[in-house]
Amino acid sequence: MSRNMKLLGAVAAALIGFFLLWQNVLNRPDKLALSPLSYSDFASWSVVPKEAPPAVWQAGWNIDVFLIDQAAELSARTGAQLDKREQQARLQGRSLEDAFSKLGTVYAPLFREEARNDDLTRAFQLYLKQQNRGRAFVIVAGAPVPSGILDMLRSDAILRARFGGFYVLETDDLTPANALEASGVDAGVTTGAAYCDAHLVDDGTCIVPLQVSKSHGLLTLAENSGLGADPAGPFLAWLESNAQKIAEPLGDLEEVEIIDIRRPGDTDERRDDSDDN
Repeated sequence: MSRNMKLLGAVAAALIGFFLLWQNVLNRPDKLALSPLSYSDFASWSVVPKEAPPAVWQAGWNIDVFLIDQAAELSARTGAQLDKREQQARLQGRSLEDAFSKLGTVYAPLFREEARNDDLTRAFQLYLKQQNRGRAFVIVAGAPVPSGILDMLRSDAILRARFGGFYVLETDDLTPANALEASGVDAGVTTGAAYCDAHLVDDGTCIVPLQVSKSHGLLTLAENSGLGADPAGPFLAWLESNAQKIAEPLGDLEEVEIIDIRRPGDTDERRDDSDDN
């Protein structure tokens, strides 16, 4: 009897194992194919200000925070999972928005797992074109900064002039050493010299590590994170003394048609004859 019970137990365990394998691996649905996000739509951002901050030509220097949040990475196998992932991204974004409120206004895009470099780069480009309006900005990295954004910083001196550096949310997977995904393209893997102006590199503030903690399942800054009581102050002071503000755009000029007004009988032929005489 004992032997039969053991046999039945082994068979039951094998059936349970096969059921779990079937449910979680063999019969697991593929990940959803997500459509490209439209960053002109505020729904494609986990955090975006309700009211746009004033432009630099209106109110002087202010700082924006472009947040690359690992929780904003969208990947799911069902619609319900996707909704839950998006909700969590917005909760996490608001938590970090509060944490960085003394530094600046937070912009945090959602992005697809399978297209993170493309999505984040497009979001950054649209942010600069439509939302930044000449203000200074920093990048908070809760995940590696994609190569597309780093390429823009490395190649655009005017953009770097109002860039205040990288703030890295240190975790087991993310450190200042691996936060720059394209590090090694140029010098400055640990100092960020390829992406920051000299004053940030010299001050050691191009890449700032920040300690984080978890509260109610959400990542936030630790009590002694390293952000400081007035993180915006030194950068704003430097901008005021050294950086040139972008002028207000004039807008699109309408094309003007120039019409040659002549008197009756004033033809090209008569003008040619007059010139010959």
